[in-house]
Amino acid sequence: MQIDVEKEKDVVVVTVEGDLDSSSAPDLRAKFEELIRQRENQYVIDLTGVPFMDSSGIAALVNLFKRVRIGAGDVKLCGLQEEVKKVFKLTRLDRVFDIFDTRAEAVASF
Repeated sequence: MQIDVEKEKDVVVVTVEGDLDSSSAPDLRAKFEELIRQRENQYVIDLTGVPFMDSSGIAALVNLFKRVRIGAGDVKLCGLQEEVKKVFKLTRLDRVFDIFDTRAEAVASF
């Protein structure tokens, strides 16, 4: 899995590529911890390059969401592939996260 971080305006865009599962989720959590320590609180997580996500990946995203929302920030998702979209619908997390088709839409929503 590859994780890239960029900043657009006041929004941190985290682009993830590869499967987001129990072997890769700890790396993503560590990256989120680093960003939280830097007091970042507006995130777009670009999942365009994620073909598969299990409960570990979901837990990493939910953990970030909960921590950021306490500080009046937000986490928005974009680029979900069909299989990942199904997971969000089954878990009803599509009602929790704002999900956008494109990165540009997600960033513009802040």
